[in-house]
Amino acid sequence: MDLIVALAIVIGTMGGLATWGAVTLASPYVLIWAIFIAWASFYHSGGKMAGMKASIMAHIWGIIMAVVALIALTLFGVSAVNAGICVGVTVLIMILGAKVGLLSAIPAQVYGYAATAGLFLLGGAAYGEGTGGIIQVGVAVAVSMIIGGIFGYISEQIVGSLVNMGKAKYHGGCAHVTVSSNAEPIDNHECHCNVCKNVTGQLTTHVAFFKYEDLKCSNEGNLNRVPFNADNPDGPLELCLCKDCGAPIMLDDKQKRIRVAVPNVMGYDDAAFPAATYHAFYEASKGYKRPDDGRPVYEGLRPEFTWPRGA
Repeated sequence: MDLIVALAIVIGTMGGLATWGAVTLASPYVLIWAIFIAWASFYHSGGKMAGMKASIMAHIWGIIMAVVALIALTLFGVSAVNAGICVGVTVLIMILGAKVGLLSAIPAQVYGYAATAGLFLLGGAAYGEGTGGIIQVGVAVAVSMIIGGIFGYISEQIVGSLVNMGKAKYHGGCAHVTVSSNAEPIDNHECHCNVCKNVTGQLTTHVAFFKYEDLKCSNEGNLNRVPFNADNPDGPLELCLCKDCGAPIMLDDKQKRIRVAVPNVMGYDDAAFPAATYHAFYEASKGYKRPDDGRPVYEGLRPEFTWPRGA
């Protein structure tokens, strides 16, 4: 499923349920607007568990600083000058707090600070008078923003499942051109050839061959094709690059026998891709030690490999 569609469905559904729950509960400590602010802040802070922790901690830090500012203002007397001083000093301290790793999400700090000040100014009377009432305002915003952060994390997990639903087993490429296959590679090796080394800049390169018809490519018209081997420009393999971003997408075979993936270069989930089963094109002249990781080592492709017929 498309990411934007998945986000719309999940956040729309969960947001509606959250609103129903907050209105039904009618608790002054479950504020739907603060939940939504924290929910957005979760994504703004990068998402995942790290984003949830960073946004929640920064919210709480901002809330504490707002509570301090409001208490100080009531103690010193409400005036434009005192308000400016209290806000200026606490915001300065708040942002300096970003030097502590857990408090580094400055926008989230501001969301917590502003939400607390806003609730106090517009509805603080409902939480009591004086310092105790101000603290209760902070508690209400903190509880709501923690809920929002948790909702953000849950929504992201559901969105991720929807986006990956129905996706091909192997998929790579970039934002403009994608490649995918549900078939297994017909050959999967660690390549030691000089051509791969020159193209990728890696000492060895994990290379997977798919049958030509098994690796599908979207938007092929958006590919620039250049010879894979600069020393043999008329050779069968072409390196295909995205016209928009320059990302390497695949190696294409003019004879339509194979298409080639380099998982760690061409946008695949390298950790989930099956490991190479052998070493190819290794010679003693390479100048480095012969691989001894238990996988077979050959001077070319594995002896039993046969090239498919052209599509």
